[in-house]
Amino acid sequence: MGEETKIEWTNHTFSPWWGCEEVSPGCAKCYARTFAVNRLKLPIWGPKTERRFFSDRHWAAPLKWARAAERDGVRRRVFCASMADVFEDRPDLVEPRERLFRLIEATHSLDWLLLTKRPENVQRLCRWSVRRGGTWPANVWLGTTAEDQKRLGERVEFLIQEPAAVRFLSVEPMLGPLDLENVTPYYIEAIKTGSPYEPIVAVDALRGHVKGPDDMLPHQVDWVIVGGESGSDARPFHVEWARSVVRQCRSAGVPVFVKQLGSHARTSGMTNPGEHWPGSTKLVDDRKGGFRAALVDRKGGDMAEWPEDLRVREWPR
Repeated sequence: MGEETKIEWTNHTFSPWWGCEEVSPGCAKCYARTFAVNRLKLPIWGPKTERRFFSDRHWAAPLKWARAAERDGVRRRVFCASMADVFEDRPDLVEPRERLFRLIEATHSLDWLLLTKRPENVQRLCRWSVRRGGTWPANVWLGTTAEDQKRLGERVEFLIQEPAAVRFLSVEPMLGPLDLENVTPYYIEAIKTGSPYEPIVAVDALRGHVKGPDDMLPHQVDWVIVGGESGSDARPFHVEWARSVVRQCRSAGVPVFVKQLGSHARTSGMTNPGEHWPGSTKLVDDRKGGFRAALVDRKGGDMAEWPEDLRVREWPR
């Protein structure tokens, strides 16, 4: 939880509790688990461990941020939760999650970015869900992580069913290419019939329609964040993957935010591997049919080192 944060797309971070459990490949090198377990030696990760809860002083911070935003006549963004998952389903999280919802409703000058890897739980755990007859507050942005095509197919259907003010995808860490215009979801509820789990052919998540029955997709993705993994053992981030997402978003008129290239940015073999890259960025032959970018910034966050066409940081409209 922080008054200030280095995450480029938010002003503050807030976690109603600390601790989580891995659910997909994107969790393998989780920075929150590394920080809590390895650095602070807190046994709060995994299905059978306790979560760490906080005092009233912790919960008072967003109220202070909201007063400051109102005083300055601006809106500020809060990423929730950087050290947990708001929609992790455990009995001990019911009360703090409800407390979080009340806090969000009380801080109208803050936009809350609720990012989850468990969007399938939203309908059951969130009283604002349209499936429970609820109404989303105007200051809630709902997002899900889609690190690869499989996870995109598993999660995006639940995201686009909810009419939050902004629905966004966090493609970080990006572990493979994504086709956002041809997503094959596992299941999606039919709006008119109400019958659950009716399979459909494909979803164009960026434009908000299906390729098949035309009455089953209520919303579209409003914003996409892209980023590579950081750390000494980071998995490769192919700039061609990011370039494809930027191109798809531009075609659909959806804002896209490239956060970082990560610690293992690479480009595939080509006649001119340095194309688009600034002359100051050294490309090293990785002997695997491509080139690794020897970036000075260890997280790949310095845009001056990036290919010019990836220097894109847009916000939802």
